Amino acid sequence: FCTALAAIGTFNFGWNIGSVNIPGDVLQNCVAGRKYYGPFPSCIDVSSGTVWGIIVGCFALGAIIGAVVSNPVIDRMGYKFALSWFALANVVGALLLSLTTSIPQFIIGRVFVGIAAGAANNALSTYVSDMTTPRGRNVLGGGVQFACNVGIMLNNAFALGLAPPPRWRILFALTGVFGLINFALFPFASESPKWLVSKGRYDEARESLSRFRKGADIEAEFRDMVQADQENRERTEDVNVVQVIRGQTPDNLRHQLLCVSALMFFQQLCGINAVIFYSTQIINKSTHDNPADIPTLAQILSFVISVVALVFTFAGMVLGAYFGRRTLLIFSHGTMALFSAIMVAGSVKNITGLVVTMVFLFNAFFNLGVGPIPWATAGEMTPRYAMTAMSAIGTGIGYVFTFVIGVIFPPMQTAWNNYTFFFFMAWNVAAVSFVFLFVPETKDRRIEDTVRTHSCGIHFVVGKKWQVE
Repeated sequence: FCTALAAIGTFNFGWNIGSVNIPGDVLQNCVAGRKYYGPFPSCIDVSSGTVWGIIVGCFALGAIIGAVVSNPVIDRMGYKFALSWFALANVVGALLLSLTTSIPQFIIGRVFVGIAAGAANNALSTYVSDMTTPRGRNVLGGGVQFACNVGIMLNNAFALGLAPPPRWRILFALTGVFGLINFALFPFASESPKWLVSKGRYDEARESLSRFRKGADIEAEFRDMVQADQENRERTEDVNVVQVIRGQTPDNLRHQLLCVSALMFFQQLCGINAVIFYSTQIINKSTHDNPADIPTLAQILSFVISVVALVFTFAGMVLGAYFGRRTLLIFSHGTMALFSAIMVAGSVKNITGLVVTMVFLFNAFFNLGVGPIPWATAGEMTPRYAMTAMSAIGTGIGYVFTFVIGVIFPPMQTAWNNYTFFFFMAWNVAAVSFVFLFVPETKDRRIEDTVRTHSCGIHFVVGKKWQVE
């Protein structure tokens, strides 16, 4: 229940990250015509692909701000406060987007909804790690990606009817409604018991833990929680982002920093946001639709892709209970590399069905491992005192390269044409090698055991020496 409430913010992340995909040609190229509805234009008329890339990617810049700013807010005020109040940035963004009359106003609106999304994603993964059990993390840890894909799917479904002007303004206004729902409901959730313990609020922590472990004996777990907090206090207070990056922590967290940063980097460079942002344009290069005939075949297929992605995200959550993180990451990145190569071949040979199928499979297999697992890595490998800072670093890196992909993909596609996805194939191959050499298995492992085993500097994890029992 609490994961579902917290995931409303991540749902809004998915809603907004994909919101410019289907109505993109209407907004950017004014394919439905140029006219005014009172003071509001039918489109924002962006002639430059690079400028449109900035409009698409600036959402990620807002998310970076949200991830970094929310970190001290969570440490000081708790998860309930952060997940409730940052949601109101969606309301501000919705007003700016739905009432937009210019490119700068649209960009600022995208930044505001990005701030809300960055804070929500930063908080959700560590909140789930704090309040669930090691086995429960196997399923609930995928909540970030699942909620995100629900948002993408529903936005694409609504966009099929709301893409034409002036109805696209309703599409962008709805994110404010979801923000208000989040703000109204999350106070009914329970606070993280580990956060309450870290603030010395033991009675509240015991009550919170008893709600999360309904009907179970919580005394042993509660004692372990208090003891772990006291041990952390003897060594340090919570550390910030700068301290983690500079290595100013009691434990040597260099390996954890490498894994969290690299997995979020590879998550973006795998090419998924090229599909999320531009799948309609990618498919349209093969289907040759008239973009004014809304909904086009490419737009309908983009919606179907988001449905398939949601199904595979759920499948990934289930598989996470049976297969290790390393196995799923290697399988997911490896298949994406294969599908990228076949997509290029289909584009070169102009085989429409093959290109569309590969776009489907590329998105689907992303959600089996590369999608959900990097979000949970900080919460599964990092001690409590550095968890929010490590999560902020990972999400910040992810959003930086979300912005980069959003900006560079249009000109890169123009320059490389049918061979664009060779770029993403190479990064997926590199990711497979990295995971095999450096990423430890954390499935069903206590966080404390993982920290104790791997807090020894950067190292290869191949071999029995690094297996946590």
